[in-house]
Amino acid sequence: MEEMNVLAYTEFGPPEVLRPMKLPVPQPATGEILVKVKCASFNPSDALARKGVFQRIIDLTSPHVPGVDFSGLVVGKGPKAEKFQLGQSVYGYLNIRNNGSYAEYVVLPEEDAVPVPHGLTYEETASIPLSYLTAYEALLKGDSLKNGQSVLLYGASGGVGLASIALAKMKKAAIYAVAGTQSLSLLEDKGVTRILDYKKEDILKEMPVKVDVLLNLAPLEKEKMTELLPLLKDHGTFVSTTGMPDPPEGSTLTFLAVQTQRSEENLLLITDLLNEKKIEPIKSSTWSITDAPLVHKMHEEGKLLGKAVFLINFR
Repeated sequence: MEEMNVLAYTEFGPPEVLRPMKLPVPQPATGEILVKVKCASFNPSDALARKGVFQRIIDLTSPHVPGVDFSGLVVGKGPKAEKFQLGQSVYGYLNIRNNGSYAEYVVLPEEDAVPVPHGLTYEETASIPLSYLTAYEALLKGDSLKNGQSVLLYGASGGVGLASIALAKMKKAAIYAVAGTQSLSLLEDKGVTRILDYKKEDILKEMPVKVDVLLNLAPLEKEKMTELLPLLKDHGTFVSTTGMPDPPEGSTLTFLAVQTQRSEENLLLITDLLNEKKIEPIKSSTWSITDAPLVHKMHEEGKLLGKAVFLINFR
């Protein structure tokens, strides 16, 4: 049986549990495709899974390969898989329960992949799926952010934050972005109305206006989220990817908790926006997949800036 190189873990724990291994190349079942992975990207969910936060849904009776974002080439098809041709470039967002993209090959249902946007590299494309799908769920699905409104992005310099800036600009929104000192440079050329440094500024005092939408992307405690609510206008919307505060009694605010959804329809919509040059990829740095333990460590120490992409090269 043909083998492939992977980076995987057999126990939950710190970044060091990620180790190079060899596993059998997976075989596509009915309606599935086999993709030779060119690039993957890091998401905070990769680290949470590795630490055991999702251990109820991740089976460690065999090694688990992390990674939900990928770009690569279709090299095999199962029965009734008719959407793609062999050799076609695709990208997508994988089910976190299954073995992922820190590997030379991955299998997935063909509906979880879409064609790579025109003119983009594999590195650029791998930065897109989870971040843009999450930002879409948070700001555009259900029309949470309407044309010409204002939005405050708390935790704006990560992948979802950068994607949210791009989508908010499409809506001609006034964008206020909160990040830490080290990552402010990532926001300086993004057309943001104002950038605030949470490490040096009192956001409640320094925000010049109240906003229509507040999107929280930081792992804040409930109490800290509650402290931010006065920054919203009456009938404003509080959106969060990391939990939700208790709504104050008599509040006129709308509260929306966001979880990223695998969606062919939404990813095709995002692909169209990329093809039309209305949004851009969000890759900030490129690493070898063998550096993934270091990238995980940097993330947990608060030293990873922007969106990190992995080249799948195990040599």
